[in-house]
Amino acid sequence: MFVGCGSIKDNSITEIHPSIHTNFYDLDDSDGNYFYALDGDTIKVKFDGKLTTIRLIGIDTFETHKNNKAYRQAYENNITLDEVIRRGKKAKEYIKDAISAHKDFYFEYDEGLKDRYKRTLAYLWFSGDDMLNLDIVCNGYAIPLKIRPNVKYADEIKECYESARSRGVGVWGN
Repeated sequence: MFVGCGSIKDNSITEIHPSIHTNFYDLDDSDGNYFYALDGDTIKVKFDGKLTTIRLIGIDTFETHKNNKAYRQAYENNITLDEVIRRGKKAKEYIKDAISAHKDFYFEYDEGLKDRYKRTLAYLWFSGDDMLNLDIVCNGYAIPLKIRPNVKYADEIKECYESARSRGVGVWGN
């Protein structure tokens, strides 16, 4: 269930109750509002003069830099560290292109609003019924990451992942 709609000028992410809630944000460069893709599953959004880090719920992508997690991903997927980084950069480009192609989007929050790193947890929806969290998995650039209590779309994300792997799309292709 979606609750509430507004514009970027009336809503602040810091005022949102942690239960499922959505607000509509229109990023307008003239107002100094923008987004920045940190990697394939995390973005920074600036609105109302505040910079907020958004971690996309239900997904995980390969790392874009060498770190402990990247080494673990290389080992777990039996690929090189360079391949992990290449796949991570592809995921980052995917969300950057997807968000850039849409002027309007909104966030849907699940049960938990913040993670242990103080990032805001959200599903990012474009106008209509197009969810970025699901699209990136369906197109082969992310894997499911099920962390309770935020599991509203876990089944759909898992189905997309299995389909993308079996079709060999995105990073699962040759």
